[in-house]
Amino acid sequence: MTEVVPGGGLRTVGFPMSKADANPDLWSGAEVSDDQIRALALGAYYCRSWGAYNDTVAFTPELAGSKETRQEATVEGLHDAWGVDNADDARETIRRLLAGMHAPLFTLIHPLAAAASREAYRPDRSSIANGHREFLQVLSQFRGYDNTSGLDRDYDAWLQAIKLGITDGLPQPLNTDATAWDLARVVFIARSAHTAGYLDEEEAWTHMLAGLEIAQQHYRNWRQFGSGFLTGAIFWAATRDLAAAKEQVGERRRMLSALHSRPSSPWRRVALHPGTPVFGTTPS
Repeated sequence: MTEVVPGGGLRTVGFPMSKADANPDLWSGAEVSDDQIRALALGAYYCRSWGAYNDTVAFTPELAGSKETRQEATVEGLHDAWGVDNADDARETIRRLLAGMHAPLFTLIHPLAAAASREAYRPDRSSIANGHREFLQVLSQFRGYDNTSGLDRDYDAWLQAIKLGITDGLPQPLNTDATAWDLARVVFIARSAHTAGYLDEEEAWTHMLAGLEIAQQHYRNWRQFGSGFLTGAIFWAATRDLAAAKEQVGERRRMLSALHSRPSSPWRRVALHPGTPVFGTTPS
């Protein structure tokens, strides 16, 4: 049985993250290349929360005692969390993630909100924040956003997250490249769509390897990638529910820390870049 979790993923109910982190990561022993392991490892966070193998495209093995098969769970999850019901839906979602679904919004909004958070309170409308809102409202109209999804609303949510100290729990200095958040979900969608029967394995690999190429352009190691993922995840959550975002910081940090430290983790098996140290222990 599964439940939808923030970020469009799924968590296996009855497989708590704290307990999962005490257990070794799962490997089937499949013959895959290092680059294929790297591509899958972009989505290691979701692989772990699903209790799945780190070297298969499909979410396997089946979970003992579950009332749903993996295929049933992914069909349900893709529909409920992503509105994906077929191959074309999956391809379009992956295309948008590869092009940048939420990372570009963070790149735009964070510097503005960070600057406004440092400004002393001013009761008039000449504050820097009001100037930012007016700019973002115009940009939202230009991009065709409706009144419920304007950039100024995301800006206000992130500004509050900064002022409330929610971002203090993120790696510092704050990673302003949240591309990893989108790329991890490329892997999640590709694996889910294959498990659901929408995409064949070859096509799923094509999408995931495209994500790997982008990740290698943006990050030096898994530590940087993990920081980008966490930053993007909390930004996404904050634009929807500040209380939930606050709760997620610790949980997601623990999951990522375990991916860096467990000997069985895919992030300890291969480096993000061939020929570089496996342990990404240098500061981000």
